[in-house]
Order: sequence, then structure tokens, then C-alpha cells
Amino acid sequence: MKNKLLNFYRSLSLRKRIFYLFTIAAFIPFIFTVFLSHESMNSMIDNKWRDNARSHLGQIELSMNHTLDILEQVSHQFNYPRAIALNLSEYLETEDVAKRTSLKEQVQQELEYISYTNSNIGLTAYIDENGESLFHNVSLTKRVDVNQMQPLYQYDRTSFFGPHMSNSRLHSQMVISMVREIDLPSDETIYIYLESHYTFGKSLVQRRNEEGNNSFYLILDDQGRIAYSELSSLFPRNSAFHENDDGSNYGVTQNYYWFLETNNHGWSVVSLIPLMEFNKEKNTWMKQIFLLAIVFGVLSILIALLVWKMVYKPLRQFDHEIVSISSNNFHSKADQTYIKEFDDVLEQLQRMKKQIKELIAEVEDKEKNRADLEIEKLMYQINPHFLMNTLNTVHWLAMIKQQDEIDHVVTSLNRLLAYNLRRGKVSTIEEELDSLRQYCNLQEMRYQFSFYLEIQVPQKALKTKVPKFILQPIVENAIYHGLDDSGAITVTVHQVFGYIHISVHDNGIGFPKEEIHKMLYREEKSDKGRIGIGMNYVRRMLESFYQKEAEIQIDSEEHKGTTVTLILPLEKTKQEKIS
Repeated sequence: MKNKLLNFYRSLSLRKRIFYLFTIAAFIPFIFTVFLSHESMNSMIDNKWRDNARSHLGQIELSMNHTLDILEQVSHQFNYPRAIALNLSEYLETEDVAKRTSLKEQVQQELEYISYTNSNIGLTAYIDENGESLFHNVSLTKRVDVNQMQPLYQYDRTSFFGPHMSNSRLHSQMVISMVREIDLPSDETIYIYLESHYTFGKSLVQRRNEEGNNSFYLILDDQGRIAYSELSSLFPRNSAFHENDDGSNYGVTQNYYWFLETNNHGWSVVSLIPLMEFNKEKNTWMKQIFLLAIVFGVLSILIALLVWKMVYKPLRQFDHEIVSISSNNFHSKADQTYIKEFDDVLEQLQRMKKQIKELIAEVEDKEKNRADLEIEKLMYQINPHFLMNTLNTVHWLAMIKQQDEIDHVVTSLNRLLAYNLRRGKVSTIEEELDSLRQYCNLQEMRYQFSFYLEIQVPQKALKTKVPKFILQPIVENAIYHGLDDSGAITVTVHQVFGYIHISVHDNGIGFPKEEIHKMLYREEKSDKGRIGIGMNYVRRMLESFYQKEAEIQIDSEEHKGTTVTLILPLEKTKQEKIS
């Protein structure tokens, strides 16, 4: 899998790489942010809805509890030993028509007065045990059947009901009510029936509209049964609400979130919020995140394209410049990209083009000069060959005439010239020593003095390769620095720890130590009649072939002689390089 991804990445063009990298760089932090904020947002929205639902439930519970308390307090004004209760008891016991009429008017007046002075009270009625109204402040639509009504809770012969439709003929609003058995001196069973004001139902609807979330309410009695339902199709009245059997006060059921608030009397208010309504805010937030993701994506693509253009244009210019160089077009000039780094590289490329152009021109000049030198070389080679042929002729004439000295001189000169004119800069110790003998022979005959030349070299060292003409300048210096007829030059060759030591010792007059450096680093000019090319040549040849691995040691003492030692490496790689 790793190799596949690596191969896929390697196969992508620069534009696609930039696009993918910018997309990943933009979306990975965004995805992490969305994930973390999603969890936080869910928690915040859940807490918000839960707090709002509990707040609204608390208000409804408080409002209902306040209304129920008012109903209970007002009910005491109709109970014994209040005057209205005494008049009612006397009214029920007397058989005197006139007195009954008078008492009836008094009870009715007092009932209307009490209900009027309590603005939170709606329908008020004394009813018998069959639910028939004896006295009331407004007409009833039907008989009040207490046994058919589902109470919220009961205590001390008092039952509380609701919300339910009012029994008043004047209003058809939701109300809560209570029925209380009245204590009378007589044995009659009489109840006071009180309803809340009709505005209670309006306030319930108004509160739901203010919430603006299409929530619905259930009211449970103290037994957990539904006493009031705004969703009777799913939660019918008188059915049990089992969702809170585990003791929880919120949850999800039948595509609704529910929240429950229980009164200290045992009855409860339940708020039902549709899942769609509950998730609306989450969906709105998700839409905003989706739109933000689109914006991020578009911005990432635009930035990737912008970066691509910023990189692509200079790359195309680089490509154009390289093509122009390969086609020997050195006159084109790249346009500025106005990006400092790229412009610096392009400027370096222009300088490189200029240098290449100059180098090509220089090479062309050198090639032209080399051709001229080749022709000149061929011309110069004619004369040495003619000279050597002529010397051979002199050699044979000397032999015929029995001129041994002339024969000896011509032979040495011919062999020295042949060695000097041979191509290449590499020779062997054997060839170098033979050339040295011929040179010494010529010097003896030229200056009419003899010196002793001794050469000590092991047989195995003769084929060792060395640069040409490294011994002749040393011997030449020995001859020109004080040798006389009793002079001697000794050349020794021996091998020491991977190095070959070639020593040239003379017994001449020597020279001071301060002259050693001058001898190595000054350019010597040939004196009249000299063939020397200088110790400087030896030093340069050794540096050229061996770099810093070769060494020249000079020991000289005045009136005792001079020893020059060449120390050359014998490694196989060095010998191969010389070859």
C-alpha cells in the first residue's frame, strides 16, 4: 500500500502535486476543526434546548401551581363557618318558601361577590353529589360529574383537575379546576366547584407560540397518567407515560425529545419537541459548515492555481533558456518573473550562458591554433628527421674514414636527439640513464675535460616509469657548478618503503644553502653553448605527474659537493597515471 501511494505520488505532475498538497493542507485542519466544533456544538445545542425546555416547564408548573393555590385559597371562603356556607346550610334545611327565597338570594349574591373580587376565578358553583349546580355565577354547559374527571392530585376531600375545557357557557377555553367537599352543619353533601379564569388557556397557548419551536405539552397526574395531552394521537389521555420509569427527566420517544418537570404535589408537566425542530439548529449549523467548506475548497483551488502559475512561468522560462543553450542560441534574454529567487536564478543562468559562449569561442580559437600548431609541428619535424639522417651519413663516413672520435660524437648526438624528439613525456629509468650517458659524452668532448660518471641501479628498477628529462638538468647543474678534470658524478637508484630514490651526487665546489631555493624556483636561461633546461623544469614535471607526493631534496656543502635526491611514489595507481 505504501509503495502504491509512493508510486502514485511520483507519477503526479507538479501542478497536481501542488493542487493535492494545498487541498490537504486546507482541509485537514478544517476537518479537525469541524469534528471538534461539531461535538462542542451538539453539546451546546443540547444544553440550550434542555435549559430552555426546563425554563418553560418551570414557568408552566409555577403558573399552574400558583393558580391551583389561588383556587384552594378561594375555596375556603365558601366553606363553613363562612356566612355563605351558613346561609347555604340554612337554605337546604328550611322549608319556608319565603325564607328559602331570601336565603337563595343571599347565597347567590355572596357567591357572585366572592368570584368577582377574585379575578383569577372563572366559573364558581355549589354542586350536589350528582353534579347538579345549586348556585353558580355563570351558566354551566353540563352537569359536573366529578367521578368522570381525572384528578391531577387529591388530598383532604379536595381534588384538582385539568387542564380541561371550561363548563361555562360563556367561554370555551382550557381551564384548571378543583372540587372541594363543603363542611356543613347539615348532613347534606355539597361541593364547591371552582375553575380558573379563562385567560389561563390563552396564556398556555401564548407561551408555546412565544417559544416558536412547535412544542407540545402533556400534564401527568400524581400517578404518572396523562391528564392533559396536546398530542392525543400519540399520547392519549388516561394512558401511562412510561418514558420516565427509569427516573430520567428527558429523553427521546416517537420522534420527539421530551423534558419533564415534576411538582412537589406529584403531578408533572412534559414538553414534547419534534426531532426535526430540535435538529433544525444543528442542520442550519451544518449547512453553514458545508458552505464554509465550499469556500475553503474554492480558495484552496485558487491559491493552488496562483502558486502553480507563480512556479510554472519561471519553469517555462528555465526550460526555454536550457533549450536555447542546447541549440547554441546565446542571444535570447529571459523576462523578469518579479519573484526575487527565480530572477536571481535566471540572472545566474544568463551569466552562465555568457560564460559558455566565451568558453566556446575560446575553444574554437584554441582548436584553430592547435590546427596551426599541428601544421607547424609537421613542418618542424622535417628538419630533425633530415638532421638525424644527415648524422647517420656522417656516422658512416667517419667509420669508413676510421675517424673514431667523430664517430663517437655523432653517435651520442644522434641517440640524444632521437630520445629528445620521441613523442610522449614518459620514459623509464633505463632510457633516462642512457640519455644521461650520451649527454655526458658530448659534454666531455665539448669542453675537453673528463669526469667520472658512476651509475648504481638495481636491475628491477630499470623499467620503472618516470617523466622524461628529470636527470639531465641535475647533471647539467653539477657540470656547470664547479666540476673539474678530477670531478665525479654518482647516480644511485634504490627503493625505500614504496618510494624510489634517485640521487645525483657530485664532488664539485658546492654552494651556500640560501642558493637552494633560487635553484629550484628561478627560470634558468641557457648560457652560450648550454643545453640545460633548468631545475625549475624538474620541479614542475614532478608536480604535474605526482602532485605533492614527490619531493626534491638538495644537500650541498661548499668545497665538498652537492647531492640532489628525487623521491618518487611507486604505487600502482601512480605508475598507471604516468603511463
